[in-house]
Formats: sequence, structure tokens, C-alpha cells
Amino acid sequence: MDSKRTHNSKARTTLSYSNFYPMRNAQSTTLTCAAFLSAFCILICSLTSVEGWHRRSFVASTPSSSSSWRHYYFHETKFLNVRGGSTVDDTITENDAAEAEPSEDVTADNAQDDSNDLAITQDEPSSPSLSAPRNLTFPATNPHDGHTQDPDGIPTRFLQMKKDNRDEALQSWNAHLQWRLQYNVDTILSTPHKLYDVCKAQVPHYFCGRDPHGNVVFVQRPAHLDFELMKRNNATMDDLLRHYVYVIEYCWNILDPSPPEKVMTNVLDMQGLSFRNMRNQEYITFGKQFVQMMSCNYPGRSYKTLIINAPSWFAALYKMFKPILRESTRQKIVILKRGEKQDAALKFYLGDSVPRDLLSGVGGDEEGEAEEEVKANNSGERYFIPVEDSSECEPGPNSLIEYEMRQFFIEQLKQHNETMQEVV
Repeated sequence: MDSKRTHNSKARTTLSYSNFYPMRNAQSTTLTCAAFLSAFCILICSLTSVEGWHRRSFVASTPSSSSSWRHYYFHETKFLNVRGGSTVDDTITENDAAEAEPSEDVTADNAQDDSNDLAITQDEPSSPSLSAPRNLTFPATNPHDGHTQDPDGIPTRFLQMKKDNRDEALQSWNAHLQWRLQYNVDTILSTPHKLYDVCKAQVPHYFCGRDPHGNVVFVQRPAHLDFELMKRNNATMDDLLRHYVYVIEYCWNILDPSPPEKVMTNVLDMQGLSFRNMRNQEYITFGKQFVQMMSCNYPGRSYKTLIINAPSWFAALYKMFKPILRESTRQKIVILKRGEKQDAALKFYLGDSVPRDLLSGVGGDEEGEAEEEVKANNSGERYFIPVEDSSECEPGPNSLIEYEMRQFFIEQLKQHNETMQEVV
């Protein structure tokens, strides 16, 4: 039986596969909830990259060369002049913190953030010329990830993930290289993605825009994962996992390429999460595979993680696991409850990129929660329909970033004489 382990200097927590299955005894609710939170804390740590949580049995390989990496972009195409990255050292002033206090769940550790006066003007992305010739091969390394200065060719993010334990970092790096080789990740953006719309419909996840510091904002609503829609469209969990690789590779190689190595602001919307999810074997299985893939292969990419619409019991359970998280990780996590304070916090952290579907709305908290609960329980219905014209874009599932990414994959399908599979 496989197990997943996490280490820190003070404690070791081992999660076995059996922890995630429904238990039929008097303590089933409590134990299942704790097991779920353990899995969710792993997800948080994968986003904030405190540690490598999973080990792989891949054969070791040699780090790939990064020479001529910059030539892998579109030829004769203008890319975004992105002013992003988490390079600001300033902190919120007392007045700013008082005006933008998120909620009682935001601890003092989370109070450190960048000042409002550092907000930048967010330029509208300009679409690359989709008809221009291109080379869409992107290796695992780039000249700005620190691997050229490392004696073993290990990127800095992987060393930081393992707290500078060189042996473990090298093992993780080799496993990552083998993973890329096994799934042809270097060339994935040049391959057609017929299930793009289908995967987008299975679970809400989207780049809604950029935060005031230029970091791309990625929103996920895991409670809305729709297995009925997945089956109806003859898709699988592997298809959805591969789709996420398409999306993340697009993000770091086309949307927000180095230098420097960029980070993102993550928003995890917990609306609709219930014990039913915790007892759903498909839900837990996908969650484990998703966490393993992200934590092993994309460490060190989080600037801030906002957990919104957190259930009333979530904060109490989170406190149980908070001590095993590193200080730097705790500072990246903000837990919010639905309401006006959460809306104010979202506007503070995301600026003009706040999606309307994340705000409480005119109807009030109770009405909004009831509406979201209906959506969460209504399997088989699509969360949104992609727009066909950029003039219809707005922050959210149909942001300009999402529109341009979809057009990119449509163009790749055309070049291979294929079409996008329709969602049914």
C-alpha cells in the first residue's frame, strides 16, 4: 500500500491511502474530515511549495540543456511586457491593514503583504500572431532558474522545496525530468488538445487576470468537479490531469515566461464543499493525483493563496495542521469567510481582476450561498460558456487571458486539421 509522507524539522506526518476512504463507525465524520483536511493541507503546500510531499520511482535522468531556450518563443511575435513577480519587500502599513482587514481567520502571519501604493497599471495582453511560425518546445530548464550556477544543475525552486537538502533535491529533479520525458511535456503545447473545452467544463478553473503586482491570478473551485459531465463526454481523470499540464505549461512559457521566474496568486473557492466530497472516492482519487503532479513538478510558484468561502469548521481544523507548516508558507495563506470582509479582501489582493462570480452579490450571503449550493449539487450543468469575441471578456472564467489561451489551442487544432470536441 502506497503512502505519502511530508517532513519538516519538528514533525513527520504520514498519510496512508486508506485514510481517504469512507469509514463506517461512530468516528467516521471526524476522521474523514481530518483525513480530508490532511489532503487539503497537502494541496495548500503544493501551491505554496513548502516541501516535496510525494516520492516517485522514476529512473534518474540527466537535467536537460537550456541552451537557446529563448528561441523557443513565437518567431516575430510580440509577447507581453509583464511587470510581475514577487520581488516587492514592502509590507502593508497599519492604515492599509485596518482598511482591508479580510476576516478573523486571517492570522498575524498572513498580515504581511505588499502595499497598495505599489499597485501597477495592468496592461491589456496583446494576442500573439497565431499564424506566425513558431517552435513550441519548452525544456524543463531556463537560463534564469538557477540551474546554470548549481554544480548539479538543479533549479533553485527544487532546492528550496527540499530545504537545500541536495540529495533529496537531486532525486526530485531527476524524477521531474523523467516525468516530462514520459508524458512529452516539453512538446505538449505543440500537440492538439481536442478536450480543452470538455476539461474546462468539468471543473471551474481559470486565469481571471493579474493582481496589483502583476502576478497572474488562478482561480479553482474544486467542489464543482463534475464526474457526470466527465463520463458523458467520454473523458477520464487522466485527460483532466493532462489538461492541467497544458494550462500550466502555457502559463509559464507563453503567458508569463522568465526572466525572472514568475509566481501566481491562487484562489481556492471552497463554496459547495461538504462531507459528500470527502466520501466520494472519485473526488479523492483525482485530488491525490492532482496534488502529486503539482507538488512534484511545479514547486515554488505561489505568491499568495487565498482560501475563500471557507466552511465554518474549516478554520478550526486548519489550526490543527498549521504548526507543521513553515512560517513562510503560513504567510502565503489567507483564509476567508463569505461576506463583506471577504469581498473587501478579494478586491485588496486581486485589484481590478476580481471575478464577479466570487463576490457575495446583491442578494446577500444566505441567498448567495443557497444559489452556489444549487450549482454545486446540479451535476451535468456547465459552469460557464466561453465567449467567442474578445470584446465580451471580463475578469473571471471569460477573462482576456482565458480567451487568448483558448484561441491558442484552437489554432493548434487547425494546424493539425482537427477540431475541438463539443461539450455534451
